[in-house]
Amino acid sequence: MRKIYYRRILFVLLLLNLLAFASLYVKYCRDQLPSSIHIEQGEETCFQYDVPVTATINHQTIKLDQPFVFKEDSTGQYEMDASLFGKIPLKKIKVSVVKSQEVIPSGKVVGIYVETDGLLVLDTDTFTGIDGANHTPSSQKLYQGDYILAINGKSIPSKADFMKAVNQSGGEEVTLKVKRNEKEISIKVKPVMSATDHQYKIGAWVRDNTQGIGTLTYTSGENFGGLGHGICDMDTGNLMKIKGGYLMTANVDTIAKGKSGSPGEIVGSIYYKEENLLGAIDKNTEVGIYGSCTQTNQKKYKIGYRQDIKEGKAYIISDISGETKQYEIKIRKVSQDSANTTKGMEIEITDKELLKLTNGIVQGMSGTPIVQDGKFIGAITHVFVSDPARGYGILAETMLYEMEK
Repeated sequence: MRKIYYRRILFVLLLLNLLAFASLYVKYCRDQLPSSIHIEQGEETCFQYDVPVTATINHQTIKLDQPFVFKEDSTGQYEMDASLFGKIPLKKIKVSVVKSQEVIPSGKVVGIYVETDGLLVLDTDTFTGIDGANHTPSSQKLYQGDYILAINGKSIPSKADFMKAVNQSGGEEVTLKVKRNEKEISIKVKPVMSATDHQYKIGAWVRDNTQGIGTLTYTSGENFGGLGHGICDMDTGNLMKIKGGYLMTANVDTIAKGKSGSPGEIVGSIYYKEENLLGAIDKNTEVGIYGSCTQTNQKKYKIGYRQDIKEGKAYIISDISGETKQYEIKIRKVSQDSANTTKGMEIEITDKELLKLTNGIVQGMSGTPIVQDGKFIGAITHVFVSDPARGYGILAETMLYEMEK
């Protein structure tokens, strides 16, 4: 009886191991396939993936572990159902047929100034009132990440205007129009006079703008894309909701080199003068900033899509040294996963001149365009904290898709 018992246990363990292996293999195969494919209208594009997967598109079944060619003469979107061994569903792959286009990779280090769409609430705070007691009027009413849009029905042009309106309340309850998680709500708060400066306050830290240094990625006609990731508030970590902003000429004063455990940065100056205005920022998204700017007279590049990118030598374009140059890099890996949009490829800076200047990727280089084989394929987005020579890049197709929305 004991032998039978042990055999059953061994059988169950073997079955569990087989199920775990099968689950891991299915996940591996799924990860080898992209969630989306972009091909150019009228172009023959060849694909092959090293997994035993079949797919159905337009009622046609194809084997993805063998070379297959797409060619469509009209733009549009198609859906391809991929399955393992033709039996186990893996994922739906979106196939987008797009018009051929060219952009001008820039690489220009620029000043970035944006204004929030309302006042961003950073936190609530306690202060001492003229009665000697501690007060927190906004506690449990306003929360980090809220946007204050109006006070007593009047919109708020700036932080200074908001502070003035609160003080003019004379301590009477005010009604705040607040956007929280994309929903607009009304909140009543009673200001208290501060013992420090005898001004009425509600005990909330707010912000109405931010500025910094980044890189203009590309221009397309009168439009541009930059950064390769969104502008997030330094205190909340959330993507900032903006009502607009500007691209400005920036001077690179010095470069703090990166080192293991401490990312470097471009230290620059922004002069807010009309003659330094380069463009207007309209959108701040998870994958970059977008707007309009003056076209630069530089070389145009065709778009390189995910399937065009090869591991190995590529180049970035940057004017970080004071003049626009190409610097050699190595593409170490191209991700098929479309979920982590800002980390579409892993890169390494190999150019000796750039390594001498920066030690690799530094803050302010986000948005630096990447080109390979005469095509614009993406932009730098992140640096490895442990190794400043290495980092991530976003794919060109991801930035362009967002711009066209």
